[in-house]
Amino acid sequence: MKMKRLSSCLVISLWGLLASLAAAPVWETVTVHAATEQNRPNHRIPALVLAPNRDVLLFTEKRHDGIGDIGNHDLVLKRSSDRGRTWGPEELIFDDGERTCTDSTVCVDRETGRIFLFFLRNKKTFAYLASDDSGRTWSPPVDIHAQVTRPEWDRLVPADGETPGTDPESKGKSYAARWAQGWVQRYGVGPGAGGVQLTRGPHRGRLVVPARHLEQVDGRRVTFSHVILSDDHGRTWRLGPNVARFGNECRLVELPGGDLMLNMRNANPADGPDNSRRLVALSRDGGETWQAPYRDDALVSTTVHAGLRVLPALQSGEEPLVLFSNPASPIRQEKHPYGRYNLTVRWSRDDGSTWSAGRVIYPHASSYSDMAVLDDGTIGLVYERGPRGSVHYWDEIQFVRFNREWLLSPPHTPAP
Repeated sequence: MKMKRLSSCLVISLWGLLASLAAAPVWETVTVHAATEQNRPNHRIPALVLAPNRDVLLFTEKRHDGIGDIGNHDLVLKRSSDRGRTWGPEELIFDDGERTCTDSTVCVDRETGRIFLFFLRNKKTFAYLASDDSGRTWSPPVDIHAQVTRPEWDRLVPADGETPGTDPESKGKSYAARWAQGWVQRYGVGPGAGGVQLTRGPHRGRLVVPARHLEQVDGRRVTFSHVILSDDHGRTWRLGPNVARFGNECRLVELPGGDLMLNMRNANPADGPDNSRRLVALSRDGGETWQAPYRDDALVSTTVHAGLRVLPALQSGEEPLVLFSNPASPIRQEKHPYGRYNLTVRWSRDDGSTWSAGRVIYPHASSYSDMAVLDDGTIGLVYERGPRGSVHYWDEIQFVRFNREWLLSPPHTPAP
């Protein structure tokens, strides 16, 4: 009864608010995490979600040591109770000492009101924190690593002479030294608010969370996207199948037609970094099996993460839209050596089969983004960015609120 009352009240209040929603275009923007001196601390990897109490929650990694992917990273959040116009003080969720907490990935169980915040603990093991009061308090970390991995993945080693990747935010510093210390980036989760709860079909209520891992294939390390699933409201979790070879950071969404879509950063060496497109795969049985992945040529993207969300049809005569946000920048340029700029939102009216050219949110250096549908039907979008003329896409976190009318109206001038 409690679960039914919670979800029913949310639907009723949402429809009441939508009845008064004006049709005029809405565009608002505010800086949530401003740039700091020498980027210490630096906030990265945003995840945005509408909490059960209707607060807007923004999760980030607080990188005390600067912009690099390895270091003393805490998990923090900021909240807004007025749809992103103002933001409260930073709230510490988890401090694991000097270790690296990374890949904040949110999944909300709308039937119970529980928020799951998945992350990689010390960049090595899958874990989550949980909140039953819209993010005010959090459980201790729960380690689910053994439930959602295969033993051979933990034994992965680099091939002779192989350079195991670089960290562009750390000026090209190789990760190789970390391997000698027993550190291997074998895993990842999300990031972003990419977990979903199925709303229809025989697996209604199932929680599905996007993730990734490395395997040894023909003597080389290859990245795969996969999912993890729970059918008991998160009490237990299990590993789903591999979805796509060369799938990397990934996002899930339940499409208006009922399928699950996994949209993935493409790590295929043949496609990057200046010819990259997103990888996409569909599941018609709640994530148990997946169709062959395909390269979506319409989704131009350098090797960077992206946002994915469904804007439902909430008023008579509307149609649902699938929204996709990323730096729509096909190539690196002298003034954009990382190839991350021109943050754009595209939309699809046919479950992702075709996409619009989109609307530009920010034409300058920009990177990871996430979206949430707010309680009045507007869209909240959060993204990393740098100032005009800079190549630093990591300096600050910006929040934007807009509505369907703004998104679909003819563009006039680029967003500020």
